[in-house]
Amino acid sequence: MRARVAWMFVAATLAACSRPEEAPQAAALDVGPKSAETPWVKARAPGGLSLLEAPAELVPPSGARGAVMPPFSARITKVHVEHGAGVEEGAAIATVVMPELARAAGAYVAAGTRLAAQGKRKAQLEALRKEGLTKLAEIAEVEGLLADATAEQQIALSTLKIAGLGPKDASALVASGGKVTLKSPVAGVVTEIDAAIGETREPTGAPIARIEGGGAARVEARFSQRPPPGARFVFVGPLGQTTALTLLREAPSTSGRDGTVAAWFEPAEVIALPHGTLGKVRVTPDPAGSAVAIPAAAVTLKDGVAVVFSRKTGAPLPVKVLASSGADALVEGDLRPGDEVAADASRVLPTPGGDVD
Repeated sequence: MRARVAWMFVAATLAACSRPEEAPQAAALDVGPKSAETPWVKARAPGGLSLLEAPAELVPPSGARGAVMPPFSARITKVHVEHGAGVEEGAAIATVVMPELARAAGAYVAAGTRLAAQGKRKAQLEALRKEGLTKLAEIAEVEGLLADATAEQQIALSTLKIAGLGPKDASALVASGGKVTLKSPVAGVVTEIDAAIGETREPTGAPIARIEGGGAARVEARFSQRPPPGARFVFVGPLGQTTALTLLREAPSTSGRDGTVAAWFEPAEVIALPHGTLGKVRVTPDPAGSAVAIPAAAVTLKDGVAVVFSRKTGAPLPVKVLASSGADALVEGDLRPGDEVAADASRVLPTPGGDVD
């Protein structure tokens, strides 16, 4: 029995000695991520790619809107139009009485009367002077009175001109007590009337009426970032209709209200929508440019510079981000369509304690 136990012990010992040793466990795991952990993607031409959209509005031409308001304090005596009325330029909108105009017209007429009288007096004195029957002092006095009357007339005339009137209107203003008919500055439709008979309206108050006309609209858009150079623009209406646009100007500064950049566009053809219609401007990059499209995650910051990780060079490649929206980014750099970059640059770039394979 003892021999059998001893034999079993020897067999177990030999089996243990013949078993291969296990591979030693790695002392430490690699800290840095491997390039194989992220897929590679190809940079592609940006043709047809829309990376940027901005809210837009159809704005009327500057001469398409008009406001009717008195140049001086006025009392409304009659309103000639109703809401929605179509009017031509120069059409009567409201009749008002402006006391200041009545005073100016009276001063103009009175100064004219004095000028006529003093002019005759001067002519008489000049005739008497030839005969030695008058003194130079008398003529000088009349000339002074003429100068005063002329100055008063010019002051009164300037007041009349502020209201768009002239010398021929002075007598009628005096006779009517300063009654004037305010006229529409533009042709269009009366969209607003704010007037009550007998109400006094100041020139700094709200307009008596507003008129909106037609005309080819321009497009105003507000971008969260400036569009890339050479980009193409399209206005998209509320029902999806599109119109090509030409960029006219960009605002030199951003809005202090929301940080957007305003830009204005000329449509390639008349947009058959009312002024004030809201839509959007869609931006597509220049297909002939040097920019390429890549996933937005392929771009990361390294030392404050935007970079991608190039498979060809195995190193970070600086790029300039022209636009970014959603999952795509438009960049410029030493990249061509077909060049491969890491789909997620933040996973591939080396981190402290790790290397990139």
